[in-house]
Amino acid sequence: MRLAIIGTGLIGTSVAMAAARIDGVELVGWDTDPNELKIAADRSGLRAAQSLESAVSEADAILVAVPVGVSQGVVQAVLECAGPEALITDAGSTKRGLVEHTDDVRFVGGHPLAGGEVGGAGSARADLFSGATWFLTPVESTAGVQLERAFRLVSDLGAKPRAVAPDVHDRILATVSHLPHVLANVLVSEAAGTVSDEDESLPATGPSFRDATRVAGAPSSIWTDIYISNAEALIERLVSVEAQLAKVREMLESRDSGALTAWNDAAGSQKARLAGSGVIGHAVHQIRVQVPNRPGVLAEIALALGQAGIDLADLQLHPADDRATGTIVLGIEGGENVERAETLIAGLGHKVSEEQ
Repeated sequence: MRLAIIGTGLIGTSVAMAAARIDGVELVGWDTDPNELKIAADRSGLRAAQSLESAVSEADAILVAVPVGVSQGVVQAVLECAGPEALITDAGSTKRGLVEHTDDVRFVGGHPLAGGEVGGAGSARADLFSGATWFLTPVESTAGVQLERAFRLVSDLGAKPRAVAPDVHDRILATVSHLPHVLANVLVSEAAGTVSDEDESLPATGPSFRDATRVAGAPSSIWTDIYISNAEALIERLVSVEAQLAKVREMLESRDSGALTAWNDAAGSQKARLAGSGVIGHAVHQIRVQVPNRPGVLAEIALALGQAGIDLADLQLHPADDRATGTIVLGIEGGENVERAETLIAGLGHKVSEEQ
């Protein structure tokens, strides 16, 4: 398989380094920055292409790993140059705007929940995606075979693919990624204002401040576009945060120790629930689903499972000889999720059988 990587910064080069460990993969890359491209080639062994067109024209799979602000144009350029059977995916942290403007059946939106405070090819790591969630955002027009190929590629890179609708993805990321960046910037600004007001240096800060501000001041070349592209979902979260902060202020103004204790204890319980929600390491059960051969059926099932919080450990397509029907084999993590998955899929009108 020839894998083309367009954009050889932290994510693109990390993908190349991880993919270099996969047998039978030929790597080619392109970047508008020749220095980044050279570093990526030196670190991963990819062949540096002379142009975007030469990188993707004969590729079997193409990953676009460029800033969100230019991703739509780059994806369209890739689609124009890529072969008719090629898989095209991306790694941008916002999805709805891109997917709404890209209805090509070859494209499957994607986003790895991995990165670092420092970007660039020099900071790339082959294990960056090991165990990380990698969202895939299929839509009704997504070809089932391309979704399966994207699932396989992400899994081979060491990540855990999860299908989710583009708008759901953006709401999730507004909460768990974009909002923390906003709050980190606000905290740093507050601390800097305190120093200015008091005309003296702050004392040595504790781990709480360091942890909460780790991502403050992330590169504007990346984050300004992210804030704008996901503004609607981020504004919703900020309105919610403002309401919660107002309630905390009221509790402080009234010196309501009981309400403050309940609020703090609730946060601890919620944190424990979120931390324990994963099912990593559980046994994998296979579910076989009989489906008609129609566009969007695989995306429909994968999205329904993802929305229900049921992660897939594996996904395989087996078309019938008559090509009118087929079987999807799904690997479900955790026995407690099997019955839920079967009920959900049956509710979509498909016949389900299970095997260990």
